[in-house]
Amino acid sequence: MIKRIVLTPRGFSSIPIEADVISPDVFAGKTLQEIRNLPIYYGNEEIEMKEYIHAQGKVAKDPENQLIVIDGDARHIKQIGTKMTAGRIVVQGWAGMHLGAQMSGGDITVEGNCLDWAGAEMKGGLIRILGDAGNLLGAAYRGSSEGMTGGCIAVTGSVGSEMGSFMRRGMIVVLGDTGDFTGVHMNGGEIFIFGKTGKRVGAQAKGNGGFIACFGGVENMLPTYRLDTTYTPVFMRLYLKEVYEKLGLSVATQFIDTPMKRYRGDLAVSGNAEILVA
Repeated sequence: MIKRIVLTPRGFSSIPIEADVISPDVFAGKTLQEIRNLPIYYGNEEIEMKEYIHAQGKVAKDPENQLIVIDGDARHIKQIGTKMTAGRIVVQGWAGMHLGAQMSGGDITVEGNCLDWAGAEMKGGLIRILGDAGNLLGAAYRGSSEGMTGGCIAVTGSVGSEMGSFMRRGMIVVLGDTGDFTGVHMNGGEIFIFGKTGKRVGAQAKGNGGFIACFGGVENMLPTYRLDTTYTPVFMRLYLKEVYEKLGLSVATQFIDTPMKRYRGDLAVSGNAEILVA
């Protein structure tokens, strides 16, 4: 049986709060008082969570049955759902940086906008952002050779730059526009963009079976990509049906039989990645 805990931030703070303890994995099996006493960082000071975040509700015995609802503006709260493996988190407002970073399971929904590094190095699970997302969505941290390696991220709004950098596997779906360097160093996985795509899409991408599907056009395709053919890929119909059925994004059904131009590159790194443009 699903148990729900409601977290209410005690107002907005200009000093960021790091709270990687906000996770079904951490909450499950504890008492409500133990949850309130969990350590978080207010700037560089370690404090108990109850000092800045009020918690009430019921605790589940296992993470799979734990629902965490954040009621209020949480844009100053970082690392919500970091490394979570199961359960569900709903943010009824904005969410801060590093949401769902390195998560391997479970479900996170953000009803507002989300700041940078959401789903960074994500391994599994689902993140839904009903507003806009910041930069480096599903990306690799600096110095790492692997970004997103599994799971799915769906964004109803637009996304900033370097989305899916060093992506290896998994899926990202964006209904709005994306910033520059989408899929930079990409080496697998699938990206679907239904708005406009920024500059230098697929820069230094190598391929390994991955592709970027652009249904709203591409601004300034890199000269290191070559037009290969124009066709209606059968596999794209299957992907778009999955986007509609599993994510409920009806816009995908408008492009099921749409012809697409296939570009291959990035030839600057001897890559064989595909950029498909409707």
